[in-house]
Amino acid sequence: MPLQPWEHLNEETLARYKVFDVVKARRRSPRTGQDLGFFLIRTEDWVNVVPVTDEGRLILVRQYRHGTETFTLEIPGGLIHRGEDPALAAARELREETGYAARELRPLGRVRPNPALFGNVCHTYLACGCARVGELEMDSGEDIEVVEVPLAEVPGLVRAGGIDHALVVAALYFHDLDSQVRAPAREPGS
Repeated sequence: MPLQPWEHLNEETLARYKVFDVVKARRRSPRTGQDLGFFLIRTEDWVNVVPVTDEGRLILVRQYRHGTETFTLEIPGGLIHRGEDPALAAARELREETGYAARELRPLGRVRPNPALFGNVCHTYLACGCARVGELEMDSGEDIEVVEVPLAEVPGLVRAGGIDHALVVAALYFHDLDSQVRAPAREPGS
């Protein structure tokens, strides 16, 4: 028998927070008929930006993350405001978190952060020709340091664990795929 969607029995919002809601959901298995409970996190879609300067440098942000109680090295990103176009959110997050703006912004791809718990999507954009245009515009929950890294050093940072945020690694993978597609064709044996 092919897989079937689970029947939605009911949902109860347990808590509402600034950026997400916690929902308790009851579902019925189409295979066993058993009713089971699940906890879900409802939030708006997210955006990540891979910002690159004309000099071939990736603009990263270092910030403290409370979940891991460590500093992380990430690309700019954040929540897409309800009704906001993802590309506009990408430009906004780039500007707020780094003080940079892009000459060109184009979509690279999208992923589902964790389908077991989240129903949202994370959109990834490439920001080309980035240049500093002003100061950071951090909200009260952010303390950010901007770091520029040569693109050639990024794979080593990922391999060594210097960049280990899963959504950032996915975004960098999209960038790598895009770079391969756009690279000039090489003659065999060259």
